[in-house]
Amino acid sequence: MSELVDIAVIGATGAVGEAIIEQLGEVEFAVGKIYPVASSSSVGETTLIAKRPASISDLAEFDFSTVRLALFAVPAEVSAEYVPQAVDAGCTVIDCSSAFRADSNVPLVIAAGLYGDDLANLGGQSIIATPGSLSAELALLLKPVNAEVEIVSVSAVACMSASDAGKAGVGELASQSAGLLGGKSAEASVFAHQSAFNLIPEVGPVGEDGYTSAEASTASELQRLLEADALAVDVSCIQVPVFYGNSMSVTIETRYPFGVDELTQIFSGIDGVRLFEGPENSGQPTPVTDLQNSDKTCVGRIRESKSRQNALNLWITSDNVRKSAAKNAIAITQLLLESYL
Repeated sequence: MSELVDIAVIGATGAVGEAIIEQLGEVEFAVGKIYPVASSSSVGETTLIAKRPASISDLAEFDFSTVRLALFAVPAEVSAEYVPQAVDAGCTVIDCSSAFRADSNVPLVIAAGLYGDDLANLGGQSIIATPGSLSAELALLLKPVNAEVEIVSVSAVACMSASDAGKAGVGELASQSAGLLGGKSAEASVFAHQSAFNLIPEVGPVGEDGYTSAEASTASELQRLLEADALAVDVSCIQVPVFYGNSMSVTIETRYPFGVDELTQIFSGIDGVRLFEGPENSGQPTPVTDLQNSDKTCVGRIRESKSRQNALNLWITSDNVRKSAAKNAIAITQLLLESYL
């Protein structure tokens, strides 16, 4: 990089956008001016970038030609409308939504170890998609395992926090919890049913095969990230009354026998993974106790399956906003600035 690159953060007032803004203010690599951009309802507001106030720009009126890199942290329908405009204006785009994840012409990237599509193969493509939080965490852990001993199937039950639906989801869970404790009824608008003190076995629209959009996309993204189209992936998503942090109970089945010690050894060598195994860890990871201000993927409960051969069970929890989404976007930004832009 010969000169500083100006950056726009689209969705700067949302949960992921705020996390990106915060982390951009803390990075050790050099960046140019950062433009926080959001919908017209946020115009007039300010945000802090490296402890300095910055005014929010209106997305509908923003001139993308003023920046070379745009980070989108908005709903898929907003990305679908504005990402092409940014590309036409000459921007490289990192999109955190699901809008382009299924497009085989768009690289799907986890920056840690460059899992998925290599940025060097961008060619004339100016859009980079980041995977969903579940597939990102699964790929981070399972890519090196699959390289060591072929994984033939992955089964995951995912506990999705309210923050997966952004600030609106967190706000609805908070208001419902307070209202119910005060004797009021719960009104649901963000989630399909009451989220407070409840479990909802339906995250996203249900397809003809009975799987929700969240389940289907996680499976297909994991296959792509592991470059394993034949991998059998079965995902069930449950909306749980937790504010931040997605967790998964996972079973992996390998082609050949593979033990707990071998799996633990691989995980211990992955940057950003915190293992809750051994005598120094008396507890097990939970989103409430272990994810506050944490950029770690926490792994515990590693054990052999008693119902399947060559299968291991484990528990994963990570901050879906701060770690899975924002930190990955920042890491891709650093790679682009240092090597490609």
